[in-house]
Amino acid sequence: MSDNEHPLNKIEDIKRHLYDREDTVTNRPREGTLHPIAHHVPDTWQKEVKEEINIKDNFKKPPMSPFKKFFMGAFVFFVAALGFAYYMFSNERVSVSNEKIEITVIGNAFTKGGEELPLQIEIRNNNNANLELADLLIEYPKGASDSPTDVVRMPRDTVGTIESGGTVIRNIKVKLFGDEKSARNIKITLEYHPQGSNAIFTKVKEYPVTISTSPLSLTIEGPDQTASDQLITFKVRASLNTSLPEGESVIQVSYPNNFIFESATPMPSLGKNIWSMGSLTQEEPLNIEIKGRLLGEDNDEQIFHVYAGTTSPSNQSVVNVVYNSLLKSVLITKPFLEARILVNGQDLPSYTANGGSNVSGQIYWMNNLPNRITDAEVILKLSGNVLDKEQVETLDGYYDSTNSQIVWNKNTSEDLGSIEPGASGYLSFNFKPVSLVGASSIKDPQVVLDVSIKGRQPSEGFTYNEVNNFINKTVKISSDFQIASSASFLSGSLPPKAETETRYTVTWTLSNSSNNVTGAQAKAILPIYVKWAGKTAGSNENISYNESTREVIWNIGSVRANTGFDAMNREASFVLSLTPSLSQVGAVPQLMKEVSLSGTDSFTGTVVKSTRGPITTSLRNDPSFAPGNERVIK
Repeated sequence: MSDNEHPLNKIEDIKRHLYDREDTVTNRPREGTLHPIAHHVPDTWQKEVKEEINIKDNFKKPPMSPFKKFFMGAFVFFVAALGFAYYMFSNERVSVSNEKIEITVIGNAFTKGGEELPLQIEIRNNNNANLELADLLIEYPKGASDSPTDVVRMPRDTVGTIESGGTVIRNIKVKLFGDEKSARNIKITLEYHPQGSNAIFTKVKEYPVTISTSPLSLTIEGPDQTASDQLITFKVRASLNTSLPEGESVIQVSYPNNFIFESATPMPSLGKNIWSMGSLTQEEPLNIEIKGRLLGEDNDEQIFHVYAGTTSPSNQSVVNVVYNSLLKSVLITKPFLEARILVNGQDLPSYTANGGSNVSGQIYWMNNLPNRITDAEVILKLSGNVLDKEQVETLDGYYDSTNSQIVWNKNTSEDLGSIEPGASGYLSFNFKPVSLVGASSIKDPQVVLDVSIKGRQPSEGFTYNEVNNFINKTVKISSDFQIASSASFLSGSLPPKAETETRYTVTWTLSNSSNNVTGAQAKAILPIYVKWAGKTAGSNENISYNESTREVIWNIGSVRANTGFDAMNREASFVLSLTPSLSQVGAVPQLMKEVSLSGTDSFTGTVVKSTRGPITTSLRNDPSFAPGNERVIK
């Protein structure tokens, strides 16, 4: 670097040019012009005013946020609440504690079911403040049920004010029900307001009472297991220990859905499952025997419930208060040696047939054991009020008419001599019930089929265990429900003349043999050339004519058994008008087409039907009718 370029020389050069009129250093011209400023100067001295500087104005704090305001308010409220709580708990003059309220029950902790139990309830206020607007509430179980809704609530007892240190005493009487040695809780609730407060507080006390003796003892006897569709019997026994409560006391048996009720001794007082206990005394218990069948699959468990209690005033079929109950479980199992009865090819709980018709039957058998069964024997016993002993047949068994039974064994069927595990077969028979046509003295006609099957199961050594099974089926016979129709000449031309009106009176007559029939109705259609002329005078039957379908309809309703065979007859009459055409000259025209009759047999539960042929102008039931008067003349 040369001397002329030394940094110090440059610095000195800049200093020389600092005060030049023009900026020769940065080569930038000066901008703007200086102008004179006039200042006012006073002529005399003035007092110096010292200007105070407000530091706070120069350093103002930012405003407080809403969150900080909320936090500060909450903190102040919390401190105030703590102070108020400390004041309340430290000032004994207004302190109320639930623990200082004593509820004492004085009375027997044991009682007989159904008897009145007197109790004394003592309420003591050990607080230094009064209890105001106090109410006493008492509830206890209505019956033997532990349901929280099935309770008795006594009327609310308005106690009023319980002063500090004061005591209130109430006397009550309750009736408790339940099983022997069961505990029933009496719930006592005190509602009150602390002095000077609108808040409601409660004090609860539960008093347990043990039932020493139930008012009624119940027992049920029956099988623990059974085969499906096999007849079983249950025995229910009710014994009175104390006294029955007020009201209609009954025993109700609740059956499983697939239980088929058949009979009971004594008969139920309502429906099929309710018996009155009005005659029950401590000396005379009530014994009920129930018979029926359970349907189900293998290992199905069915439950029977027995209730003793009082019925609802509005519904006699509902047990309103239960004071004893029990249950019985029955397990459905496969029988070791199974037998089933089939009627007309069907395996049903019950069957229906017509009197005088042939009924075919089969017995299906099967070995359900894992072992062989030998020397099997099947016996079918036939009975019933319409059994015709002369009309019983069997193909492979022996019919013993003296005992009305068919026997199958290894002598009649080789397959029964030795039955391997899982083996099965069929045995056939036929019978024909008595015809009910014209019969009027048979009530509830039926044929009962009882089957017993047994065999021997080899055991250890040379011993045998006997296995057996029983099954029962009933064939109900439908009532013979018939209608007869007849016509008689009323007015006009006889024989009927073409293009001329002739009127006839038609009469329908019913006959019904053995069973009541409900919902009965008869119908017939009129030909196009026959007109409806109305019912006969004095007829009270509900008979009408449908113009659109041309049907004469008799809404019969109920028809009792033996109708037409005794003094009670049912018939309906009406008038028809015939105006034949020239095309019918020489013909015997129909007055009415086929008559159809239907109704429901009350005994069998099935629909019974019958028909009667058409009515013509051949008036065979009219005593004044002469042959030849049935044909249309010109």
